[in-house]
Amino acid sequence: MASLEQYQELVAAMQNLTVEVQALRTENIALRQQLVLHRDDCGDLPAMPLSFGKYNGYPGGMKEFLDACGVYFAFRTHAYESTRSRVGFIIANLTGNALAWATPLVARNDPSLIDYDRFIEGFKERFDRPEVLYSSLEAILDVEQGTQTSRHTSPAFRD
Repeated sequence: MASLEQYQELVAAMQNLTVEVQALRTENIALRQQLVLHRDDCGDLPAMPLSFGKYNGYPGGMKEFLDACGVYFAFRTHAYESTRSRVGFIIANLTGNALAWATPLVARNDPSLIDYDRFIEGFKERFDRPEVLYSSLEAILDVEQGTQTSRHTSPAFRD
């Protein structure tokens, strides 16, 4: 059986451990906050695998890309709380013409990089152009194969 003195020593040791655990928890929270702030300052968010793929500027895929990003942000709210982190994520997932459009914004540190709504407005202004998609499709359908247009020959390729 433990003596009163041993019991008191054990209680004191447990109290010290409790204080140390609380201090570690506080330090852990502070480090996490610093990590999030550092990521936002540097725009260096971890690369995440995307089921919806990157956007290359093709007119028909812009809305789907932004919708998928919105869903992604909704499920990872802790990582994409700031507008800067959301804009950074979108830019990190651009290729082709879309990346060529965004690169000068980054180079000149454009104010839209910290204003999500403004960035999306400019993005849509540049890439939400259904008339380009439809005129491209019309041009493809008007290509001639011999004496017939592709409108007439394309059903033959489906069989």
